[in-house]
Amino acid sequence: MFALLKIARLAITALCALILFISFRGDDIVGLILTVVPVAIVLAVLWLVPLLFSHRGPAAPVKYRDGFIPSIAHDNIALDAEQGVLWIRDPTRGERYLLRSDILAAKTDHDWRNGTFRQRIELQIADIANPQCCVLFERHSDRWIKSSKINGQERDEWFARLKAWTGLATLK
Repeated sequence: MFALLKIARLAITALCALILFISFRGDDIVGLILTVVPVAIVLAVLWLVPLLFSHRGPAAPVKYRDGFIPSIAHDNIALDAEQGVLWIRDPTRGERYLLRSDILAAKTDHDWRNGTFRQRIELQIADIANPQCCVLFERHSDRWIKSSKINGQERDEWFARLKAWTGLATLK
């Protein structure tokens, strides 16, 4: 379906280019302007509107280690309440399994990067080599304020879960 739409968009773009090519041969400036403006609007709608609705693909499939059965899970974080183990996927450090005693503190944060809000939870952990981990919440497209709020709500829910699970004070 999307391939057909892309082909139709390319065909309309080629038709607009042909119209512009034919209109540049004339000496009539008003006719040229009346041709260029609608063609530019059509091309802008065809190529810019889909960018507004674009979003990230689904998160990579998760394969937990043997014995880890999540009680509750999200794209980049899962909690096995029975074993007391937290699984996280840090964008820079990869997947990690943390015990409750490994988590020293947590805080929520967000940043504005490349036109999108990135909602995240930052964990301070008992690891000398990598004392800080980051969990991103980007299931929904962040190009719209509503979707960014949904990511923020999911982040806040997980923050409350972590706070209740660890019983620690937070840095928020």
